[in-house]
Amino acid sequence: MTGKRWLRPALGLVVAGIFVYLAFGRLEWSSIRAVLRSARPGPLLLALAALAAGYTVRIIRWWWMLRALSPALPLSRCVRPFLVSFAVNNTMPLRAGDFVRAFGFQESLQSPPMRVLGTLVIERMLDLFVLLALFFVGLLGVARGAVPAPFVTAGVVLGIGCLCAILVLVFAPQKLQTVVMRVLEIRALRDRRWVGRARALAEQLLSSLALLTSPARALQLLVLSIVGWALEGGIFVSVAWALRTGGDALGPWFALATGTLATLLPSSPGYVGTFDYFTMLGVTAYGAAPARAAAFALLVHLIIWLPVTIAGALCLVGARGRVPWRGVPRGTDLP
Repeated sequence: MTGKRWLRPALGLVVAGIFVYLAFGRLEWSSIRAVLRSARPGPLLLALAALAAGYTVRIIRWWWMLRALSPALPLSRCVRPFLVSFAVNNTMPLRAGDFVRAFGFQESLQSPPMRVLGTLVIERMLDLFVLLALFFVGLLGVARGAVPAPFVTAGVVLGIGCLCAILVLVFAPQKLQTVVMRVLEIRALRDRRWVGRARALAEQLLSSLALLTSPARALQLLVLSIVGWALEGGIFVSVAWALRTGGDALGPWFALATGTLATLLPSSPGYVGTFDYFTMLGVTAYGAAPARAAAFALLVHLIIWLPVTIAGALCLVGARGRVPWRGVPRGTDLP
C-alpha cells in the first residue's frame, strides 16, 4: 500500500522531467535570460492585477455555490479555504489542496465535506468547459500537426465527457440520484456496515451537484467562469506584451488553454514541465520564436504560481496555529 502511495508522485516527477527537457533542453538559456531581462514592468503589473481580479471572481463563484446550500455563509469565510487549497496544490502532490478545502474547513464553511466536494466538482466541470471551448477555437487557427494528436484526442474526450456531465446535472438530476441509490440498494451491498454511511455521503454530494438543476443558476456560474478565465487570459496577454513575444494575438489565449489543460497530466507539484511545455506550444503554434516562448512560459508560470502560493501560506500561518487538514479523516486517500 505504501509503495502505491509513492508510485503516482514518482510517476509525476518522471513526467515533469521529460517535459522540462522537451521545453528547455534544446534552447540556449542565455537567449531566454535576455528575453526575460527585456520585460517591461507596466504590463507585468497589469498581469498581477488580472491575477488578483481573476481569483476574486473565482472565490465569488464558489461562494455563490456554497451560499445556495448555506444562505447565511458570508463571502469572507470562503477566502482562506480557497487560497490555502491552491497553495497546497502548488506545493504538494496529488491535488491535496482540494481535499484540504473539502475536509479541513467544515466549521467555517458551514457545510459537510462531501457537499463542499460537490461544489469543487462543479467548479472543475465549468472550468473544463470554458478551457476546452478556448482550446478548440484556438485549434482552428493553427496548422495541422502543430498540436500533438494525442493531446487533441484527449481534449475531444474530455469535452464530450464534460458536456454530457453538465447536461445530465441540468436536465436529469433525478435519474442520476436514482441510479446512485439503486447501486447502494443492491442486495449484495445492503447488509454491509458502510452502506448507510455511503448513502449519507452520496446524498450530500448529490445535493451540491443539484445546484446546476436551475438553468438560471447554471448560466450565472458559467458567466462567472467565463469572466474568471478571461481575467486569467489577461495574465497571458500582459506577459506577451511585456516580452514582445510576437506571433498572432490569439497565441496567448491558445497558450492559456493548452497550458492549463496540461495541468491534468500527472506531474510534480506546481505542474512543472507540463504547464511550461504546453504553454510554449500554444504561442509557438501562433508564430512566437522558441526562446521568447520559453521566457513567456516561465514568466507566466511564476506570476500564476508565486503570489497565490504566498497568499495561501500567509492565510495558513495567520490562522493562530490551526492546521486545516486536521479535519481530514484518517485513511483518506488523496487522489
